[in-house]
Amino acid sequence: MSWLVKDSETGFAKSISHPLTTELCQGDLADYVLYTYLVQDLKFFEFGLNVLGKTLALCDDSTASIRLAKQIGFLAHDENTYFRDTLAELETAADLAQVAKLKQDNSITLAEVQGYIDYLKYMTFECDSYVELITFCYAMEKVYLGWVEYNRDKGQIATGLAAKFQNWIDLHSGDHFVEWVDFLCKEVERTTTTPEAREVSKRVFDKAVALEIDFFESCYNYRG
Repeated sequence: MSWLVKDSETGFAKSISHPLTTELCQGDLADYVLYTYLVQDLKFFEFGLNVLGKTLALCDDSTASIRLAKQIGFLAHDENTYFRDTLAELETAADLAQVAKLKQDNSITLAEVQGYIDYLKYMTFECDSYVELITFCYAMEKVYLGWVEYNRDKGQIATGLAAKFQNWIDLHSGDHFVEWVDFLCKEVERTTTTPEAREVSKRVFDKAVALEIDFFESCYNYRG
């Protein structure tokens, strides 16, 4: 466990134990909630690739640069395919009347999601700090690995899950994803050797975790 997680235990614990991800792991998440979540997360996903690109541009280590580049390629293919296939499947879900406005107009962006996107835009277009960027990437991915591990440890991942649930879990677990999060953690450690750098890193980590919680909350509770 990194020092960032230890210093943010309450917030991090909340981010990995939200009902949205717990119900997803149990196979109980309503289709309209999953639909809302994926429509909103797809907006985030596209900006997230830009953040990774900016992180790569500022990286000062050749080995780390190669690893970042590989991940950008992986995300552009595998996660993008999941979004496309699952949203197409959910278009015929019986309970989408709960989110009829969103189904009719996918351009709707929830306020909390817009706040997250605004932060991503700051990271992409204004931030010139590798420490901030790599910490932000670590926070995002650590939360996603965290909710899978949390539910696995609790015995809350059901067997025989539908692909719309299992594939999302698989994308955020397994050796490849664990190695990726471990790489990000080590990059944070490498670049936060001074008190000033650690202070910056902690601020960004806490901000990112709070944004993730708001993201889950807004998607889970949306009706419209």
